[in-house]
Amino acid sequence: MYIDLMKTLRQIEALLENQVQDTAQIEKAYELTLRLRSQLIAVRYDMEQFGTAAITPAVEPVEQASQTEKKMIALTIPEPLPARKELTSNVEEHWIQMIHDAIAQESKTGLPYFEKAFVLIRIQTPRGTNNKQVWDTSNRAINVVINNLKGIFFDDDDFQHMACGIVADWGEIGQTEIRICALEELEKHDIFR
Repeated sequence: MYIDLMKTLRQIEALLENQVQDTAQIEKAYELTLRLRSQLIAVRYDMEQFGTAAITPAVEPVEQASQTEKKMIALTIPEPLPARKELTSNVEEHWIQMIHDAIAQESKTGLPYFEKAFVLIRIQTPRGTNNKQVWDTSNRAINVVINNLKGIFFDDDDFQHMACGIVADWGEIGQTEIRICALEELEKHDIFR
């Protein structure tokens, strides 16, 4: 798996280079620090699972990954997104592991890379739970999902590189499905014209 830790470190360093930082710079540095933490957990997981580090020299991700012409990829996580107050560090590590397991499975046939991606996260919650009490769209777990897709399927999670949507359904079993496609492919459909 391609993860460029140095890119994230350079971004943090650039924000903190100046003697005078405003609140926005500090907030962005904090967000990048959280991203770096997720990336380090992913690298540790890859080392444990595959015996090699996922850290590679600073090269474009396209050159590192096995590329494919797939127009869309679907990752299925066998659990619903964690509740808003349930995202402990152990739960986060568990989710990172499940996301990377799903990516590793898909990588056997090649992974697409999108200049601008659309990510759809569909959560199926078992009947009998009160969905309003379980999660909302500001849930931090959504960030864990997105942070572990960037650098693999798209460059960054800013508006220039990705957009996302989150939907939920009642289902027989709890699971989370993550679909990633090129935003331009989605925009070709009549509904977006």
